[in-house]
Amino acid sequence: MNKEFGDIPSERRHFVLAAVLFLNLVLVSTHVVLKNRQTLFQTIIGFIVSPIQVVFQKTTDFVSYEFKHYLFLKDSFNRYQEIKGKYSRLKYENYILKRKLLEHGDANVVKGLYDDFIIVDVISIDRNFPLSSVMIDKGSNDGIVKNMIVLNEDAELVGRVVEPITLLSANVRLITSSLGGVGAYVEKNRLEGLITGSNIDICSFKYLVENKPVFINDRVVSSGTDEIFPSYIPIGVVVDIQKDYLIQKVFVKPFFVEKPIKQLLVIKKETRRHE
Repeated sequence: MNKEFGDIPSERRHFVLAAVLFLNLVLVSTHVVLKNRQTLFQTIIGFIVSPIQVVFQKTTDFVSYEFKHYLFLKDSFNRYQEIKGKYSRLKYENYILKRKLLEHGDANVVKGLYDDFIIVDVISIDRNFPLSSVMIDKGSNDGIVKNMIVLNEDAELVGRVVEPITLLSANVRLITSSLGGVGAYVEKNRLEGLITGSNIDICSFKYLVENKPVFINDRVVSSGTDEIFPSYIPIGVVVDIQKDYLIQKVFVKPFFVEKPIKQLLVIKKETRRHE
């Protein structure tokens, strides 16, 4: 027996001896009870395992927090879009009510009247003439037809739908375009004329007689006389006035040019329901 043990190389003998001592230490530690009523073996294992548990717990907490944070942000974004849509609708309803009150002069008459609209996104702007026309992401498939009126989210006049109109897209000619015009008047004194654009952010207010004064920052609204644009839609404010023989040249800055053109409102065909 001793002879066989002596034939084992010294390295292996040391290894076997260390393994035996370690095994004895483990067996002894399982019987040694410390003050915390745990064995020495349990304490050692706990000492080794606890850092892993801490890391695992922190990782789990981090992933859980980020997941909840993501869900919160997603829900907040959806809620924001919902509120934004409601805000646009309320602004437009406010415009409609003001318009009806001006037309009828009696709040009871406008009870139950409502005009609807389609919310669209701008997908393309003419780079050469950015204030001439834009393309929207709705077309004939969504009920878009020629000459539908287009407002911004604050129910201010932007332009009207023009051809070409495809199934999925349509073009909008802006009121700042050099083509076309808008019948309008100064809100304060009802001085009426025609608003025309020149592909810049200022429009000309033509055919205004000099018998009624116009002032800087006077509001200008649509008159409906062109038989395309409804009346009382906010257009812009007066920014310059030049007197001429019997007439006055008035320049108007549209409200929409100072706001992002991202989402627009296309007015559907008006419906009136009387009590």
